[in-house]
Amino acid sequence: MSTRTRTGAGDPLCPCCAFLPDDLFLPPMAVSEAEELSERSPSSRIAQTSASGSTTIETPTPQDALRAIKSDAEARRLVLVDTHTHPQLERNSGDLPAGDDDEKGAAGIIGKPFDDGHEQHGSSRSGSPEMITLVCSVSPDDWQSTLTYASEPSRYETTLPALGVHPWYLYPDLSPSYLSDLEHLLKQHPQAIVGEIGLCKVAKFVRNYPAELGGKQGALELQRTVFRDQFRLASRLRRPVSVHCVQRHGVLIKLFKEIMQEAVKVRKEWRKKQKASALSTESGDRGGDEPRILDAYPTAVAMHSYTGTAHHVKELLEFEERLHQEEGSGVATRHPMFYFGFSHAVNVAMCSSDKSRLQNIEAIRAVPTNRLLAESDVHCTADVEAGTAGAIAYLAAASGHTVLEMADITAKNGIEFLHSVRSQECKV
Repeated sequence: MSTRTRTGAGDPLCPCCAFLPDDLFLPPMAVSEAEELSERSPSSRIAQTSASGSTTIETPTPQDALRAIKSDAEARRLVLVDTHTHPQLERNSGDLPAGDDDEKGAAGIIGKPFDDGHEQHGSSRSGSPEMITLVCSVSPDDWQSTLTYASEPSRYETTLPALGVHPWYLYPDLSPSYLSDLEHLLKQHPQAIVGEIGLCKVAKFVRNYPAELGGKQGALELQRTVFRDQFRLASRLRRPVSVHCVQRHGVLIKLFKEIMQEAVKVRKEWRKKQKASALSTESGDRGGDEPRILDAYPTAVAMHSYTGTAHHVKELLEFEERLHQEEGSGVATRHPMFYFGFSHAVNVAMCSSDKSRLQNIEAIRAVPTNRLLAESDVHCTADVEAGTAGAIAYLAAASGHTVLEMADITAKNGIEFLHSVRSQECKV
């Protein structure tokens, strides 16, 4: 990979400025065959799975998946893209708290870190895939450590930071100034993504939220407010977002629809003023460009470790189509708004029932192939490669592709998602 120079000998490396050098390429399959595969309809495979009652698929362990991928990396340059991980926390598997059943971390999910005697994350050694990674913060407490991690010389060219407040960490420590602090950092780092943000019905603080503040409903409303504020900030700064959503999919789609209604109203008012101005004898200000409906949303939305149903996938895709219809954007100019990430850590290791396994498989098959993302969602550097490989293997098994095909597909999709940063301020 090419080496980027610093502005001065003592200047820190900025992950935003150095991310993804110009000579990065993907193998031809990722560009051509992935596009062809994305057009395949998954509906017949969903029906077959449901009719047969099958809830199991052959998925290798993350370590076995990584070994298979490593064997191919010796023959050609292979890129793996992990669009959601937390290695800056550096929690070893044995150190992670088990927590409640509905709020446990990744302890024991990857198992013993994959170790072949070399540093893994950010390495480009022969026989090893090249990793591109989105490192996601969870609260203001780790915003700086996330930026520092992404700036390390061994990985700064292939690691991008995401800054945001996770829905588990809103009470009692969230500062009233968190949003302005977040905006300040995002403007300092114009390629940083917003995340991890979201809605989560099973967050522990929801159960323990003080009655005088509204109890459970007050906690859920706080989540909604903080999510919407961060979502709006990402939209204004033209950044993509990584979204955590657990048992709140109906609330999420309702919120998206509310944002569209507000954006339509803003555009209607703008057009009304323009019409009045045109009828006026004065030749004053025309009021700038017409507000775009799509500018009320982030440039892309990655649904992280997705646990919704195939129906929820369909709802989001239909909503996206409606947005484009309101905007009047042509099909040829469109880029995906909604992407769907899946991880071994959550979608395999934490799915304990046949119903949830089948729901996950059907959801994967409902996602167009050009919107699938692989996520490691691990909490230490040593697990990033294996965690990503495990996610790729799971997606491959659920969708009927080979592991290497899916590695190329998710690499292309992941790079497109990460490159959706527009880094400008929008007035909507």
